Amino acid sequence: MNLKVNPPFYSSAPIRSLNALSRALAVPVVSLRTLADTANSRYRLAKPIVKPDGTVRQPFDALQPLKDVHRRIKTKILARVTFPPYLTGSIRGQSYRTNAALHAGAKIIICEDVEGFFPSTSAARVYDIWRYFFGCTDNIAELLTRLTTKDGALPQGAITSSYLANLTFWRDEPRLHASLAEAGIIYSRYVDDLALSSKAYLSDEEQTACIARAYGMLTRAGYRAKRRKHEVFTDKRPMLTTKLLVNKRPALMPDERAKIRTAVHQLENRFAQGERGQDIKKELARVAGRVGKLKAFHSAKGTALTARVKRIRDVLQCKS
Repeated sequence: MNLKVNPPFYSSAPIRSLNALSRALAVPVVSLRTLADTANSRYRLAKPIVKPDGTVRQPFDALQPLKDVHRRIKTKILARVTFPPYLTGSIRGQSYRTNAALHAGAKIIICEDVEGFFPSTSAARVYDIWRYFFGCTDNIAELLTRLTTKDGALPQGAITSSYLANLTFWRDEPRLHASLAEAGIIYSRYVDDLALSSKAYLSDEEQTACIARAYGMLTRAGYRAKRRKHEVFTDKRPMLTTKLLVNKRPALMPDERAKIRTAVHQLENRFAQGERGQDIKKELARVAGRVGKLKAFHSAKGTALTARVKRIRDVLQCKS
């Protein structure tokens, strides 16, 4: 079968020497080696992320000067990768909204989640990306791997990690996407969330076959699906992907819209009761952000709430 494969593409020449890497990053070779030798200790714990299912993810924040080197690696190497449209997480021009839009109007959506994605992305897998996707020599790939991993795994929260996360399945994902497309199935991945959808209903056998293909890719790469997060939606009920309704177009869930309206109402009550301090200003900023999110998906409702928030902001700014 002659599949139309659309892989990620790196547009620059491979880095094949320490001196070339030093010039590209504008960092002395000795500094790169020192940072690589001590990289594991150059992170601090960031605020934990509590997911809706109650599980906790522990992100990290790289400390200087490692953080600056990460930024240079991103700018000089990683940002020069052209990613295909089925990869939607932490990529310029892509978002959870564009991911959801790929599946809008489907008859069926299958959602899968990768178990412990970042801790499961081993240093060996990151080395494979640097060595064979980017074409670096062995010593450069080994050095870049030590610079971009922590304790043998990909650290969530590091500047370079989202790019490497999008490349972790670079060997198999393009062919998986192409083979599913041949069968009329749309595939996308938003970091560790996989979605497969079809404009036609799929039989149980067809569902099992496409799920098996996705699971096969994960297994070959050393990952496994989070079985408790496996979900199948049909258009007979609300369909979700990346936490957005996609029955017709990407939209917020009704309960989330209601909570945003309630937050605006509560803010107005506090303002009407004479509150003018820093606490209400902080709450104003928080509510304004939530209203902005609503407006992005529901323009008319969001515009009306934006006007209500603006009236409060205008008065508070005058009082400043």
